[in-house]
Amino acid sequence: MENGMFGFPLERCNLKRQQLMKYTGKYKEMAEQFRKDGCDEYMIEKFIRQEMEADEFRKGEGITDMETLRIWKAYPDEAKEMWLHNAFCVNCGKASFKLGYNLRQDKFGVVIEGFCNKCGERIARCCD
Repeated sequence: MENGMFGFPLERCNLKRQQLMKYTGKYKEMAEQFRKDGCDEYMIEKFIRQEMEADEFRKGEGITDMETLRIWKAYPDEAKEMWLHNAFCVNCGKASFKLGYNLRQDKFGVVIEGFCNKCGERIARCCD
């Protein structure tokens, strides 16, 4: 069994050599550099997914101020994933955000605003 850089078996991460993600453009260059630097496929995928999320966020229609972005980055990745995939859509019920969401801060904390990934309806979620 082949282990990655931090000792995690690649099979545990569901990443076998024949199932590696295919990247294009700048993500392909990033993956190649990570491989040269000795990163395993699990970490490469994690870093590139974070970069893709950041790129999609920058494409969003809204504006996020720096203070809100600082707070958002301080949240654990697991909490951010939960909030992004656990919103309420009036058309679909439970929904997740389409890429391109934006963040704002109000009296309740950070609020995610964007569109439902399933139907495109406008949705929002407070990060509590």
